[in-house]
Amino acid sequence: MVENGKSQHELELRLAGPVRLLRRGGVELTPKGRKAQGLLALLGVSPGLRRTRSWLQDKLWSDRGQEQGGQSLRQELASLRRMLGDWNVCLVTDGGWVGLDPALVHVSLEPAPEDWDLTGTPPEFAAGLDIPDPEFEDWIRDQRAALEEKLSATVRAAPAVVALPPTNGTRLAESDDGQPSIAVLPLAVLGDMPDGHLYATGLTMDLIGYLTRFRRLDVIAYTSAAAAPPGLPPRQLGARLDARYVLQGVLWLSRSRLRLKIDLISTETERVVWSHDYSRMSEDLFEVEREVASAAASGVMVEIDQLERTRVRARDPNSLATYALWLRGLDEMLTFEPERCQDALGHFSRAAELDHTYARAFSGISRAHGHRWKFRWTEQRDAALADAENYALRAVDADANDPHASAALGWVALYRRDHDRAIQAYEHAIDLNPSDADVIAEYADALKHNGSPQEAVPFFERAIRLNPYSADHYLADLIHAHFLLGDYEEAIRTAKRMRRRKNALRTLAASQALLGLTDAARQTVAELRKIGPAPNISADEWVTMVPDRDPEHTARLLEGMKRAGL
Repeated sequence: MVENGKSQHELELRLAGPVRLLRRGGVELTPKGRKAQGLLALLGVSPGLRRTRSWLQDKLWSDRGQEQGGQSLRQELASLRRMLGDWNVCLVTDGGWVGLDPALVHVSLEPAPEDWDLTGTPPEFAAGLDIPDPEFEDWIRDQRAALEEKLSATVRAAPAVVALPPTNGTRLAESDDGQPSIAVLPLAVLGDMPDGHLYATGLTMDLIGYLTRFRRLDVIAYTSAAAAPPGLPPRQLGARLDARYVLQGVLWLSRSRLRLKIDLISTETERVVWSHDYSRMSEDLFEVEREVASAAASGVMVEIDQLERTRVRARDPNSLATYALWLRGLDEMLTFEPERCQDALGHFSRAAELDHTYARAFSGISRAHGHRWKFRWTEQRDAALADAENYALRAVDADANDPHASAALGWVALYRRDHDRAIQAYEHAIDLNPSDADVIAEYADALKHNGSPQEAVPFFERAIRLNPYSADHYLADLIHAHFLLGDYEEAIRTAKRMRRRKNALRTLAASQALLGLTDAARQTVAELRKIGPAPNISADEWVTMVPDRDPEHTARLLEGMKRAGL
């Protein structure tokens, strides 16, 4: 049931303490069977509340073959539907996946008072649930350890409080002390280039932009690192910036060559843990700058991943080649051009072939198919959107702790107009890595389409600060947020912050038209016709792909685009 644009959950799945499924008013719907309760628990903590059938089979029937395990899952689902009666609509399935409807089901990890032991011992995740399957036993052991850690921390912080902080709503959790962090210091510059310091600043910002994509790494803001007194010993610098690592380097620039020497230093040991030289011919200095930044950031992240492997709960790419394929695919995809999107799909697919556990390869494939659907770059659009969802689910199966996997599920849910599930998937992604600029920007986009553009704006600005390299990508969606707020002048000012505004031209033209700036709107439309993306899609066709929850928002965008001549 939806009232005033907000979901009113009819069912609550409680997982702190014994598994319980309750209707409003406390009416019990909990199934008796262990496998049924296990199925609810598995789905309840999954990103987007859904999983692939093969993953569920592996957790509950790992001793059976694929065919027999599939039959067991189908029988368990049929039994669960019968038990739920009229409420079986909360269980949603497709050919390849099973899930819970987030519009109907609220999952709670907040223990009820009666679930606490008299000694103050926190309740156990799915207490009393025992399924003798080694895969399930490993999974539930991890879940219980994670819940115990959270509840114990809550008790230590506030002994009088026995419930976890609410898991619904907008938030950006602070990183815990164990998460690694890095500060990229301003590069020293040598050579005969008169504007060498500008290139050095740009390269440093590019490095920061790439590093923010590492899901287990906090990146200190450039302004903070630049303000640190020069010459501080690494340990003092780490204490000042709260950074476990610092990256320092020297950039040599000439008319024909760029050379970058970087050192990765542990602030705890004050030792250089990794060092590398990059040397490139510089016929196109900006292209070389991006190439070097990409390569350097990839190397830094691989080294930190090795150093921090005991802290990482799931695998990241196991080779630089695999990560580089993903990174190149991302660069190609964000050009928003059909041929390069196809190239991106090839890079992501190759990365997945090299490492079948690399979640970001699968999430990249999902996004590429999503772009093919959104921009009508394929005649098989329904199949493209289905592929986007299937590969997002494969990403979650490969690594449930990768925020980009959850974000991929959120993107598909958003464009299927399942806003509740989209918000939930993005909030889960932010819980996994609150410093990932890409995920923050996508979450802001989902908030905007969910009818909360005012709430979305600060998230967009935070993403831009964390990752200035991708600012154009974020600014395009921020322009739309200002448009939905009716602040067309701010939308136009925001467009001026972009280096390349191709992906914001439709909203910019609509803003100009609704302000009465007819000539400017016509010029923007002419620009769109030249550089795209998808320049031949009409305004009426375009709004069918805009997933606004509020139809008035969509109608206003359509009006603005038509006034502009689209």
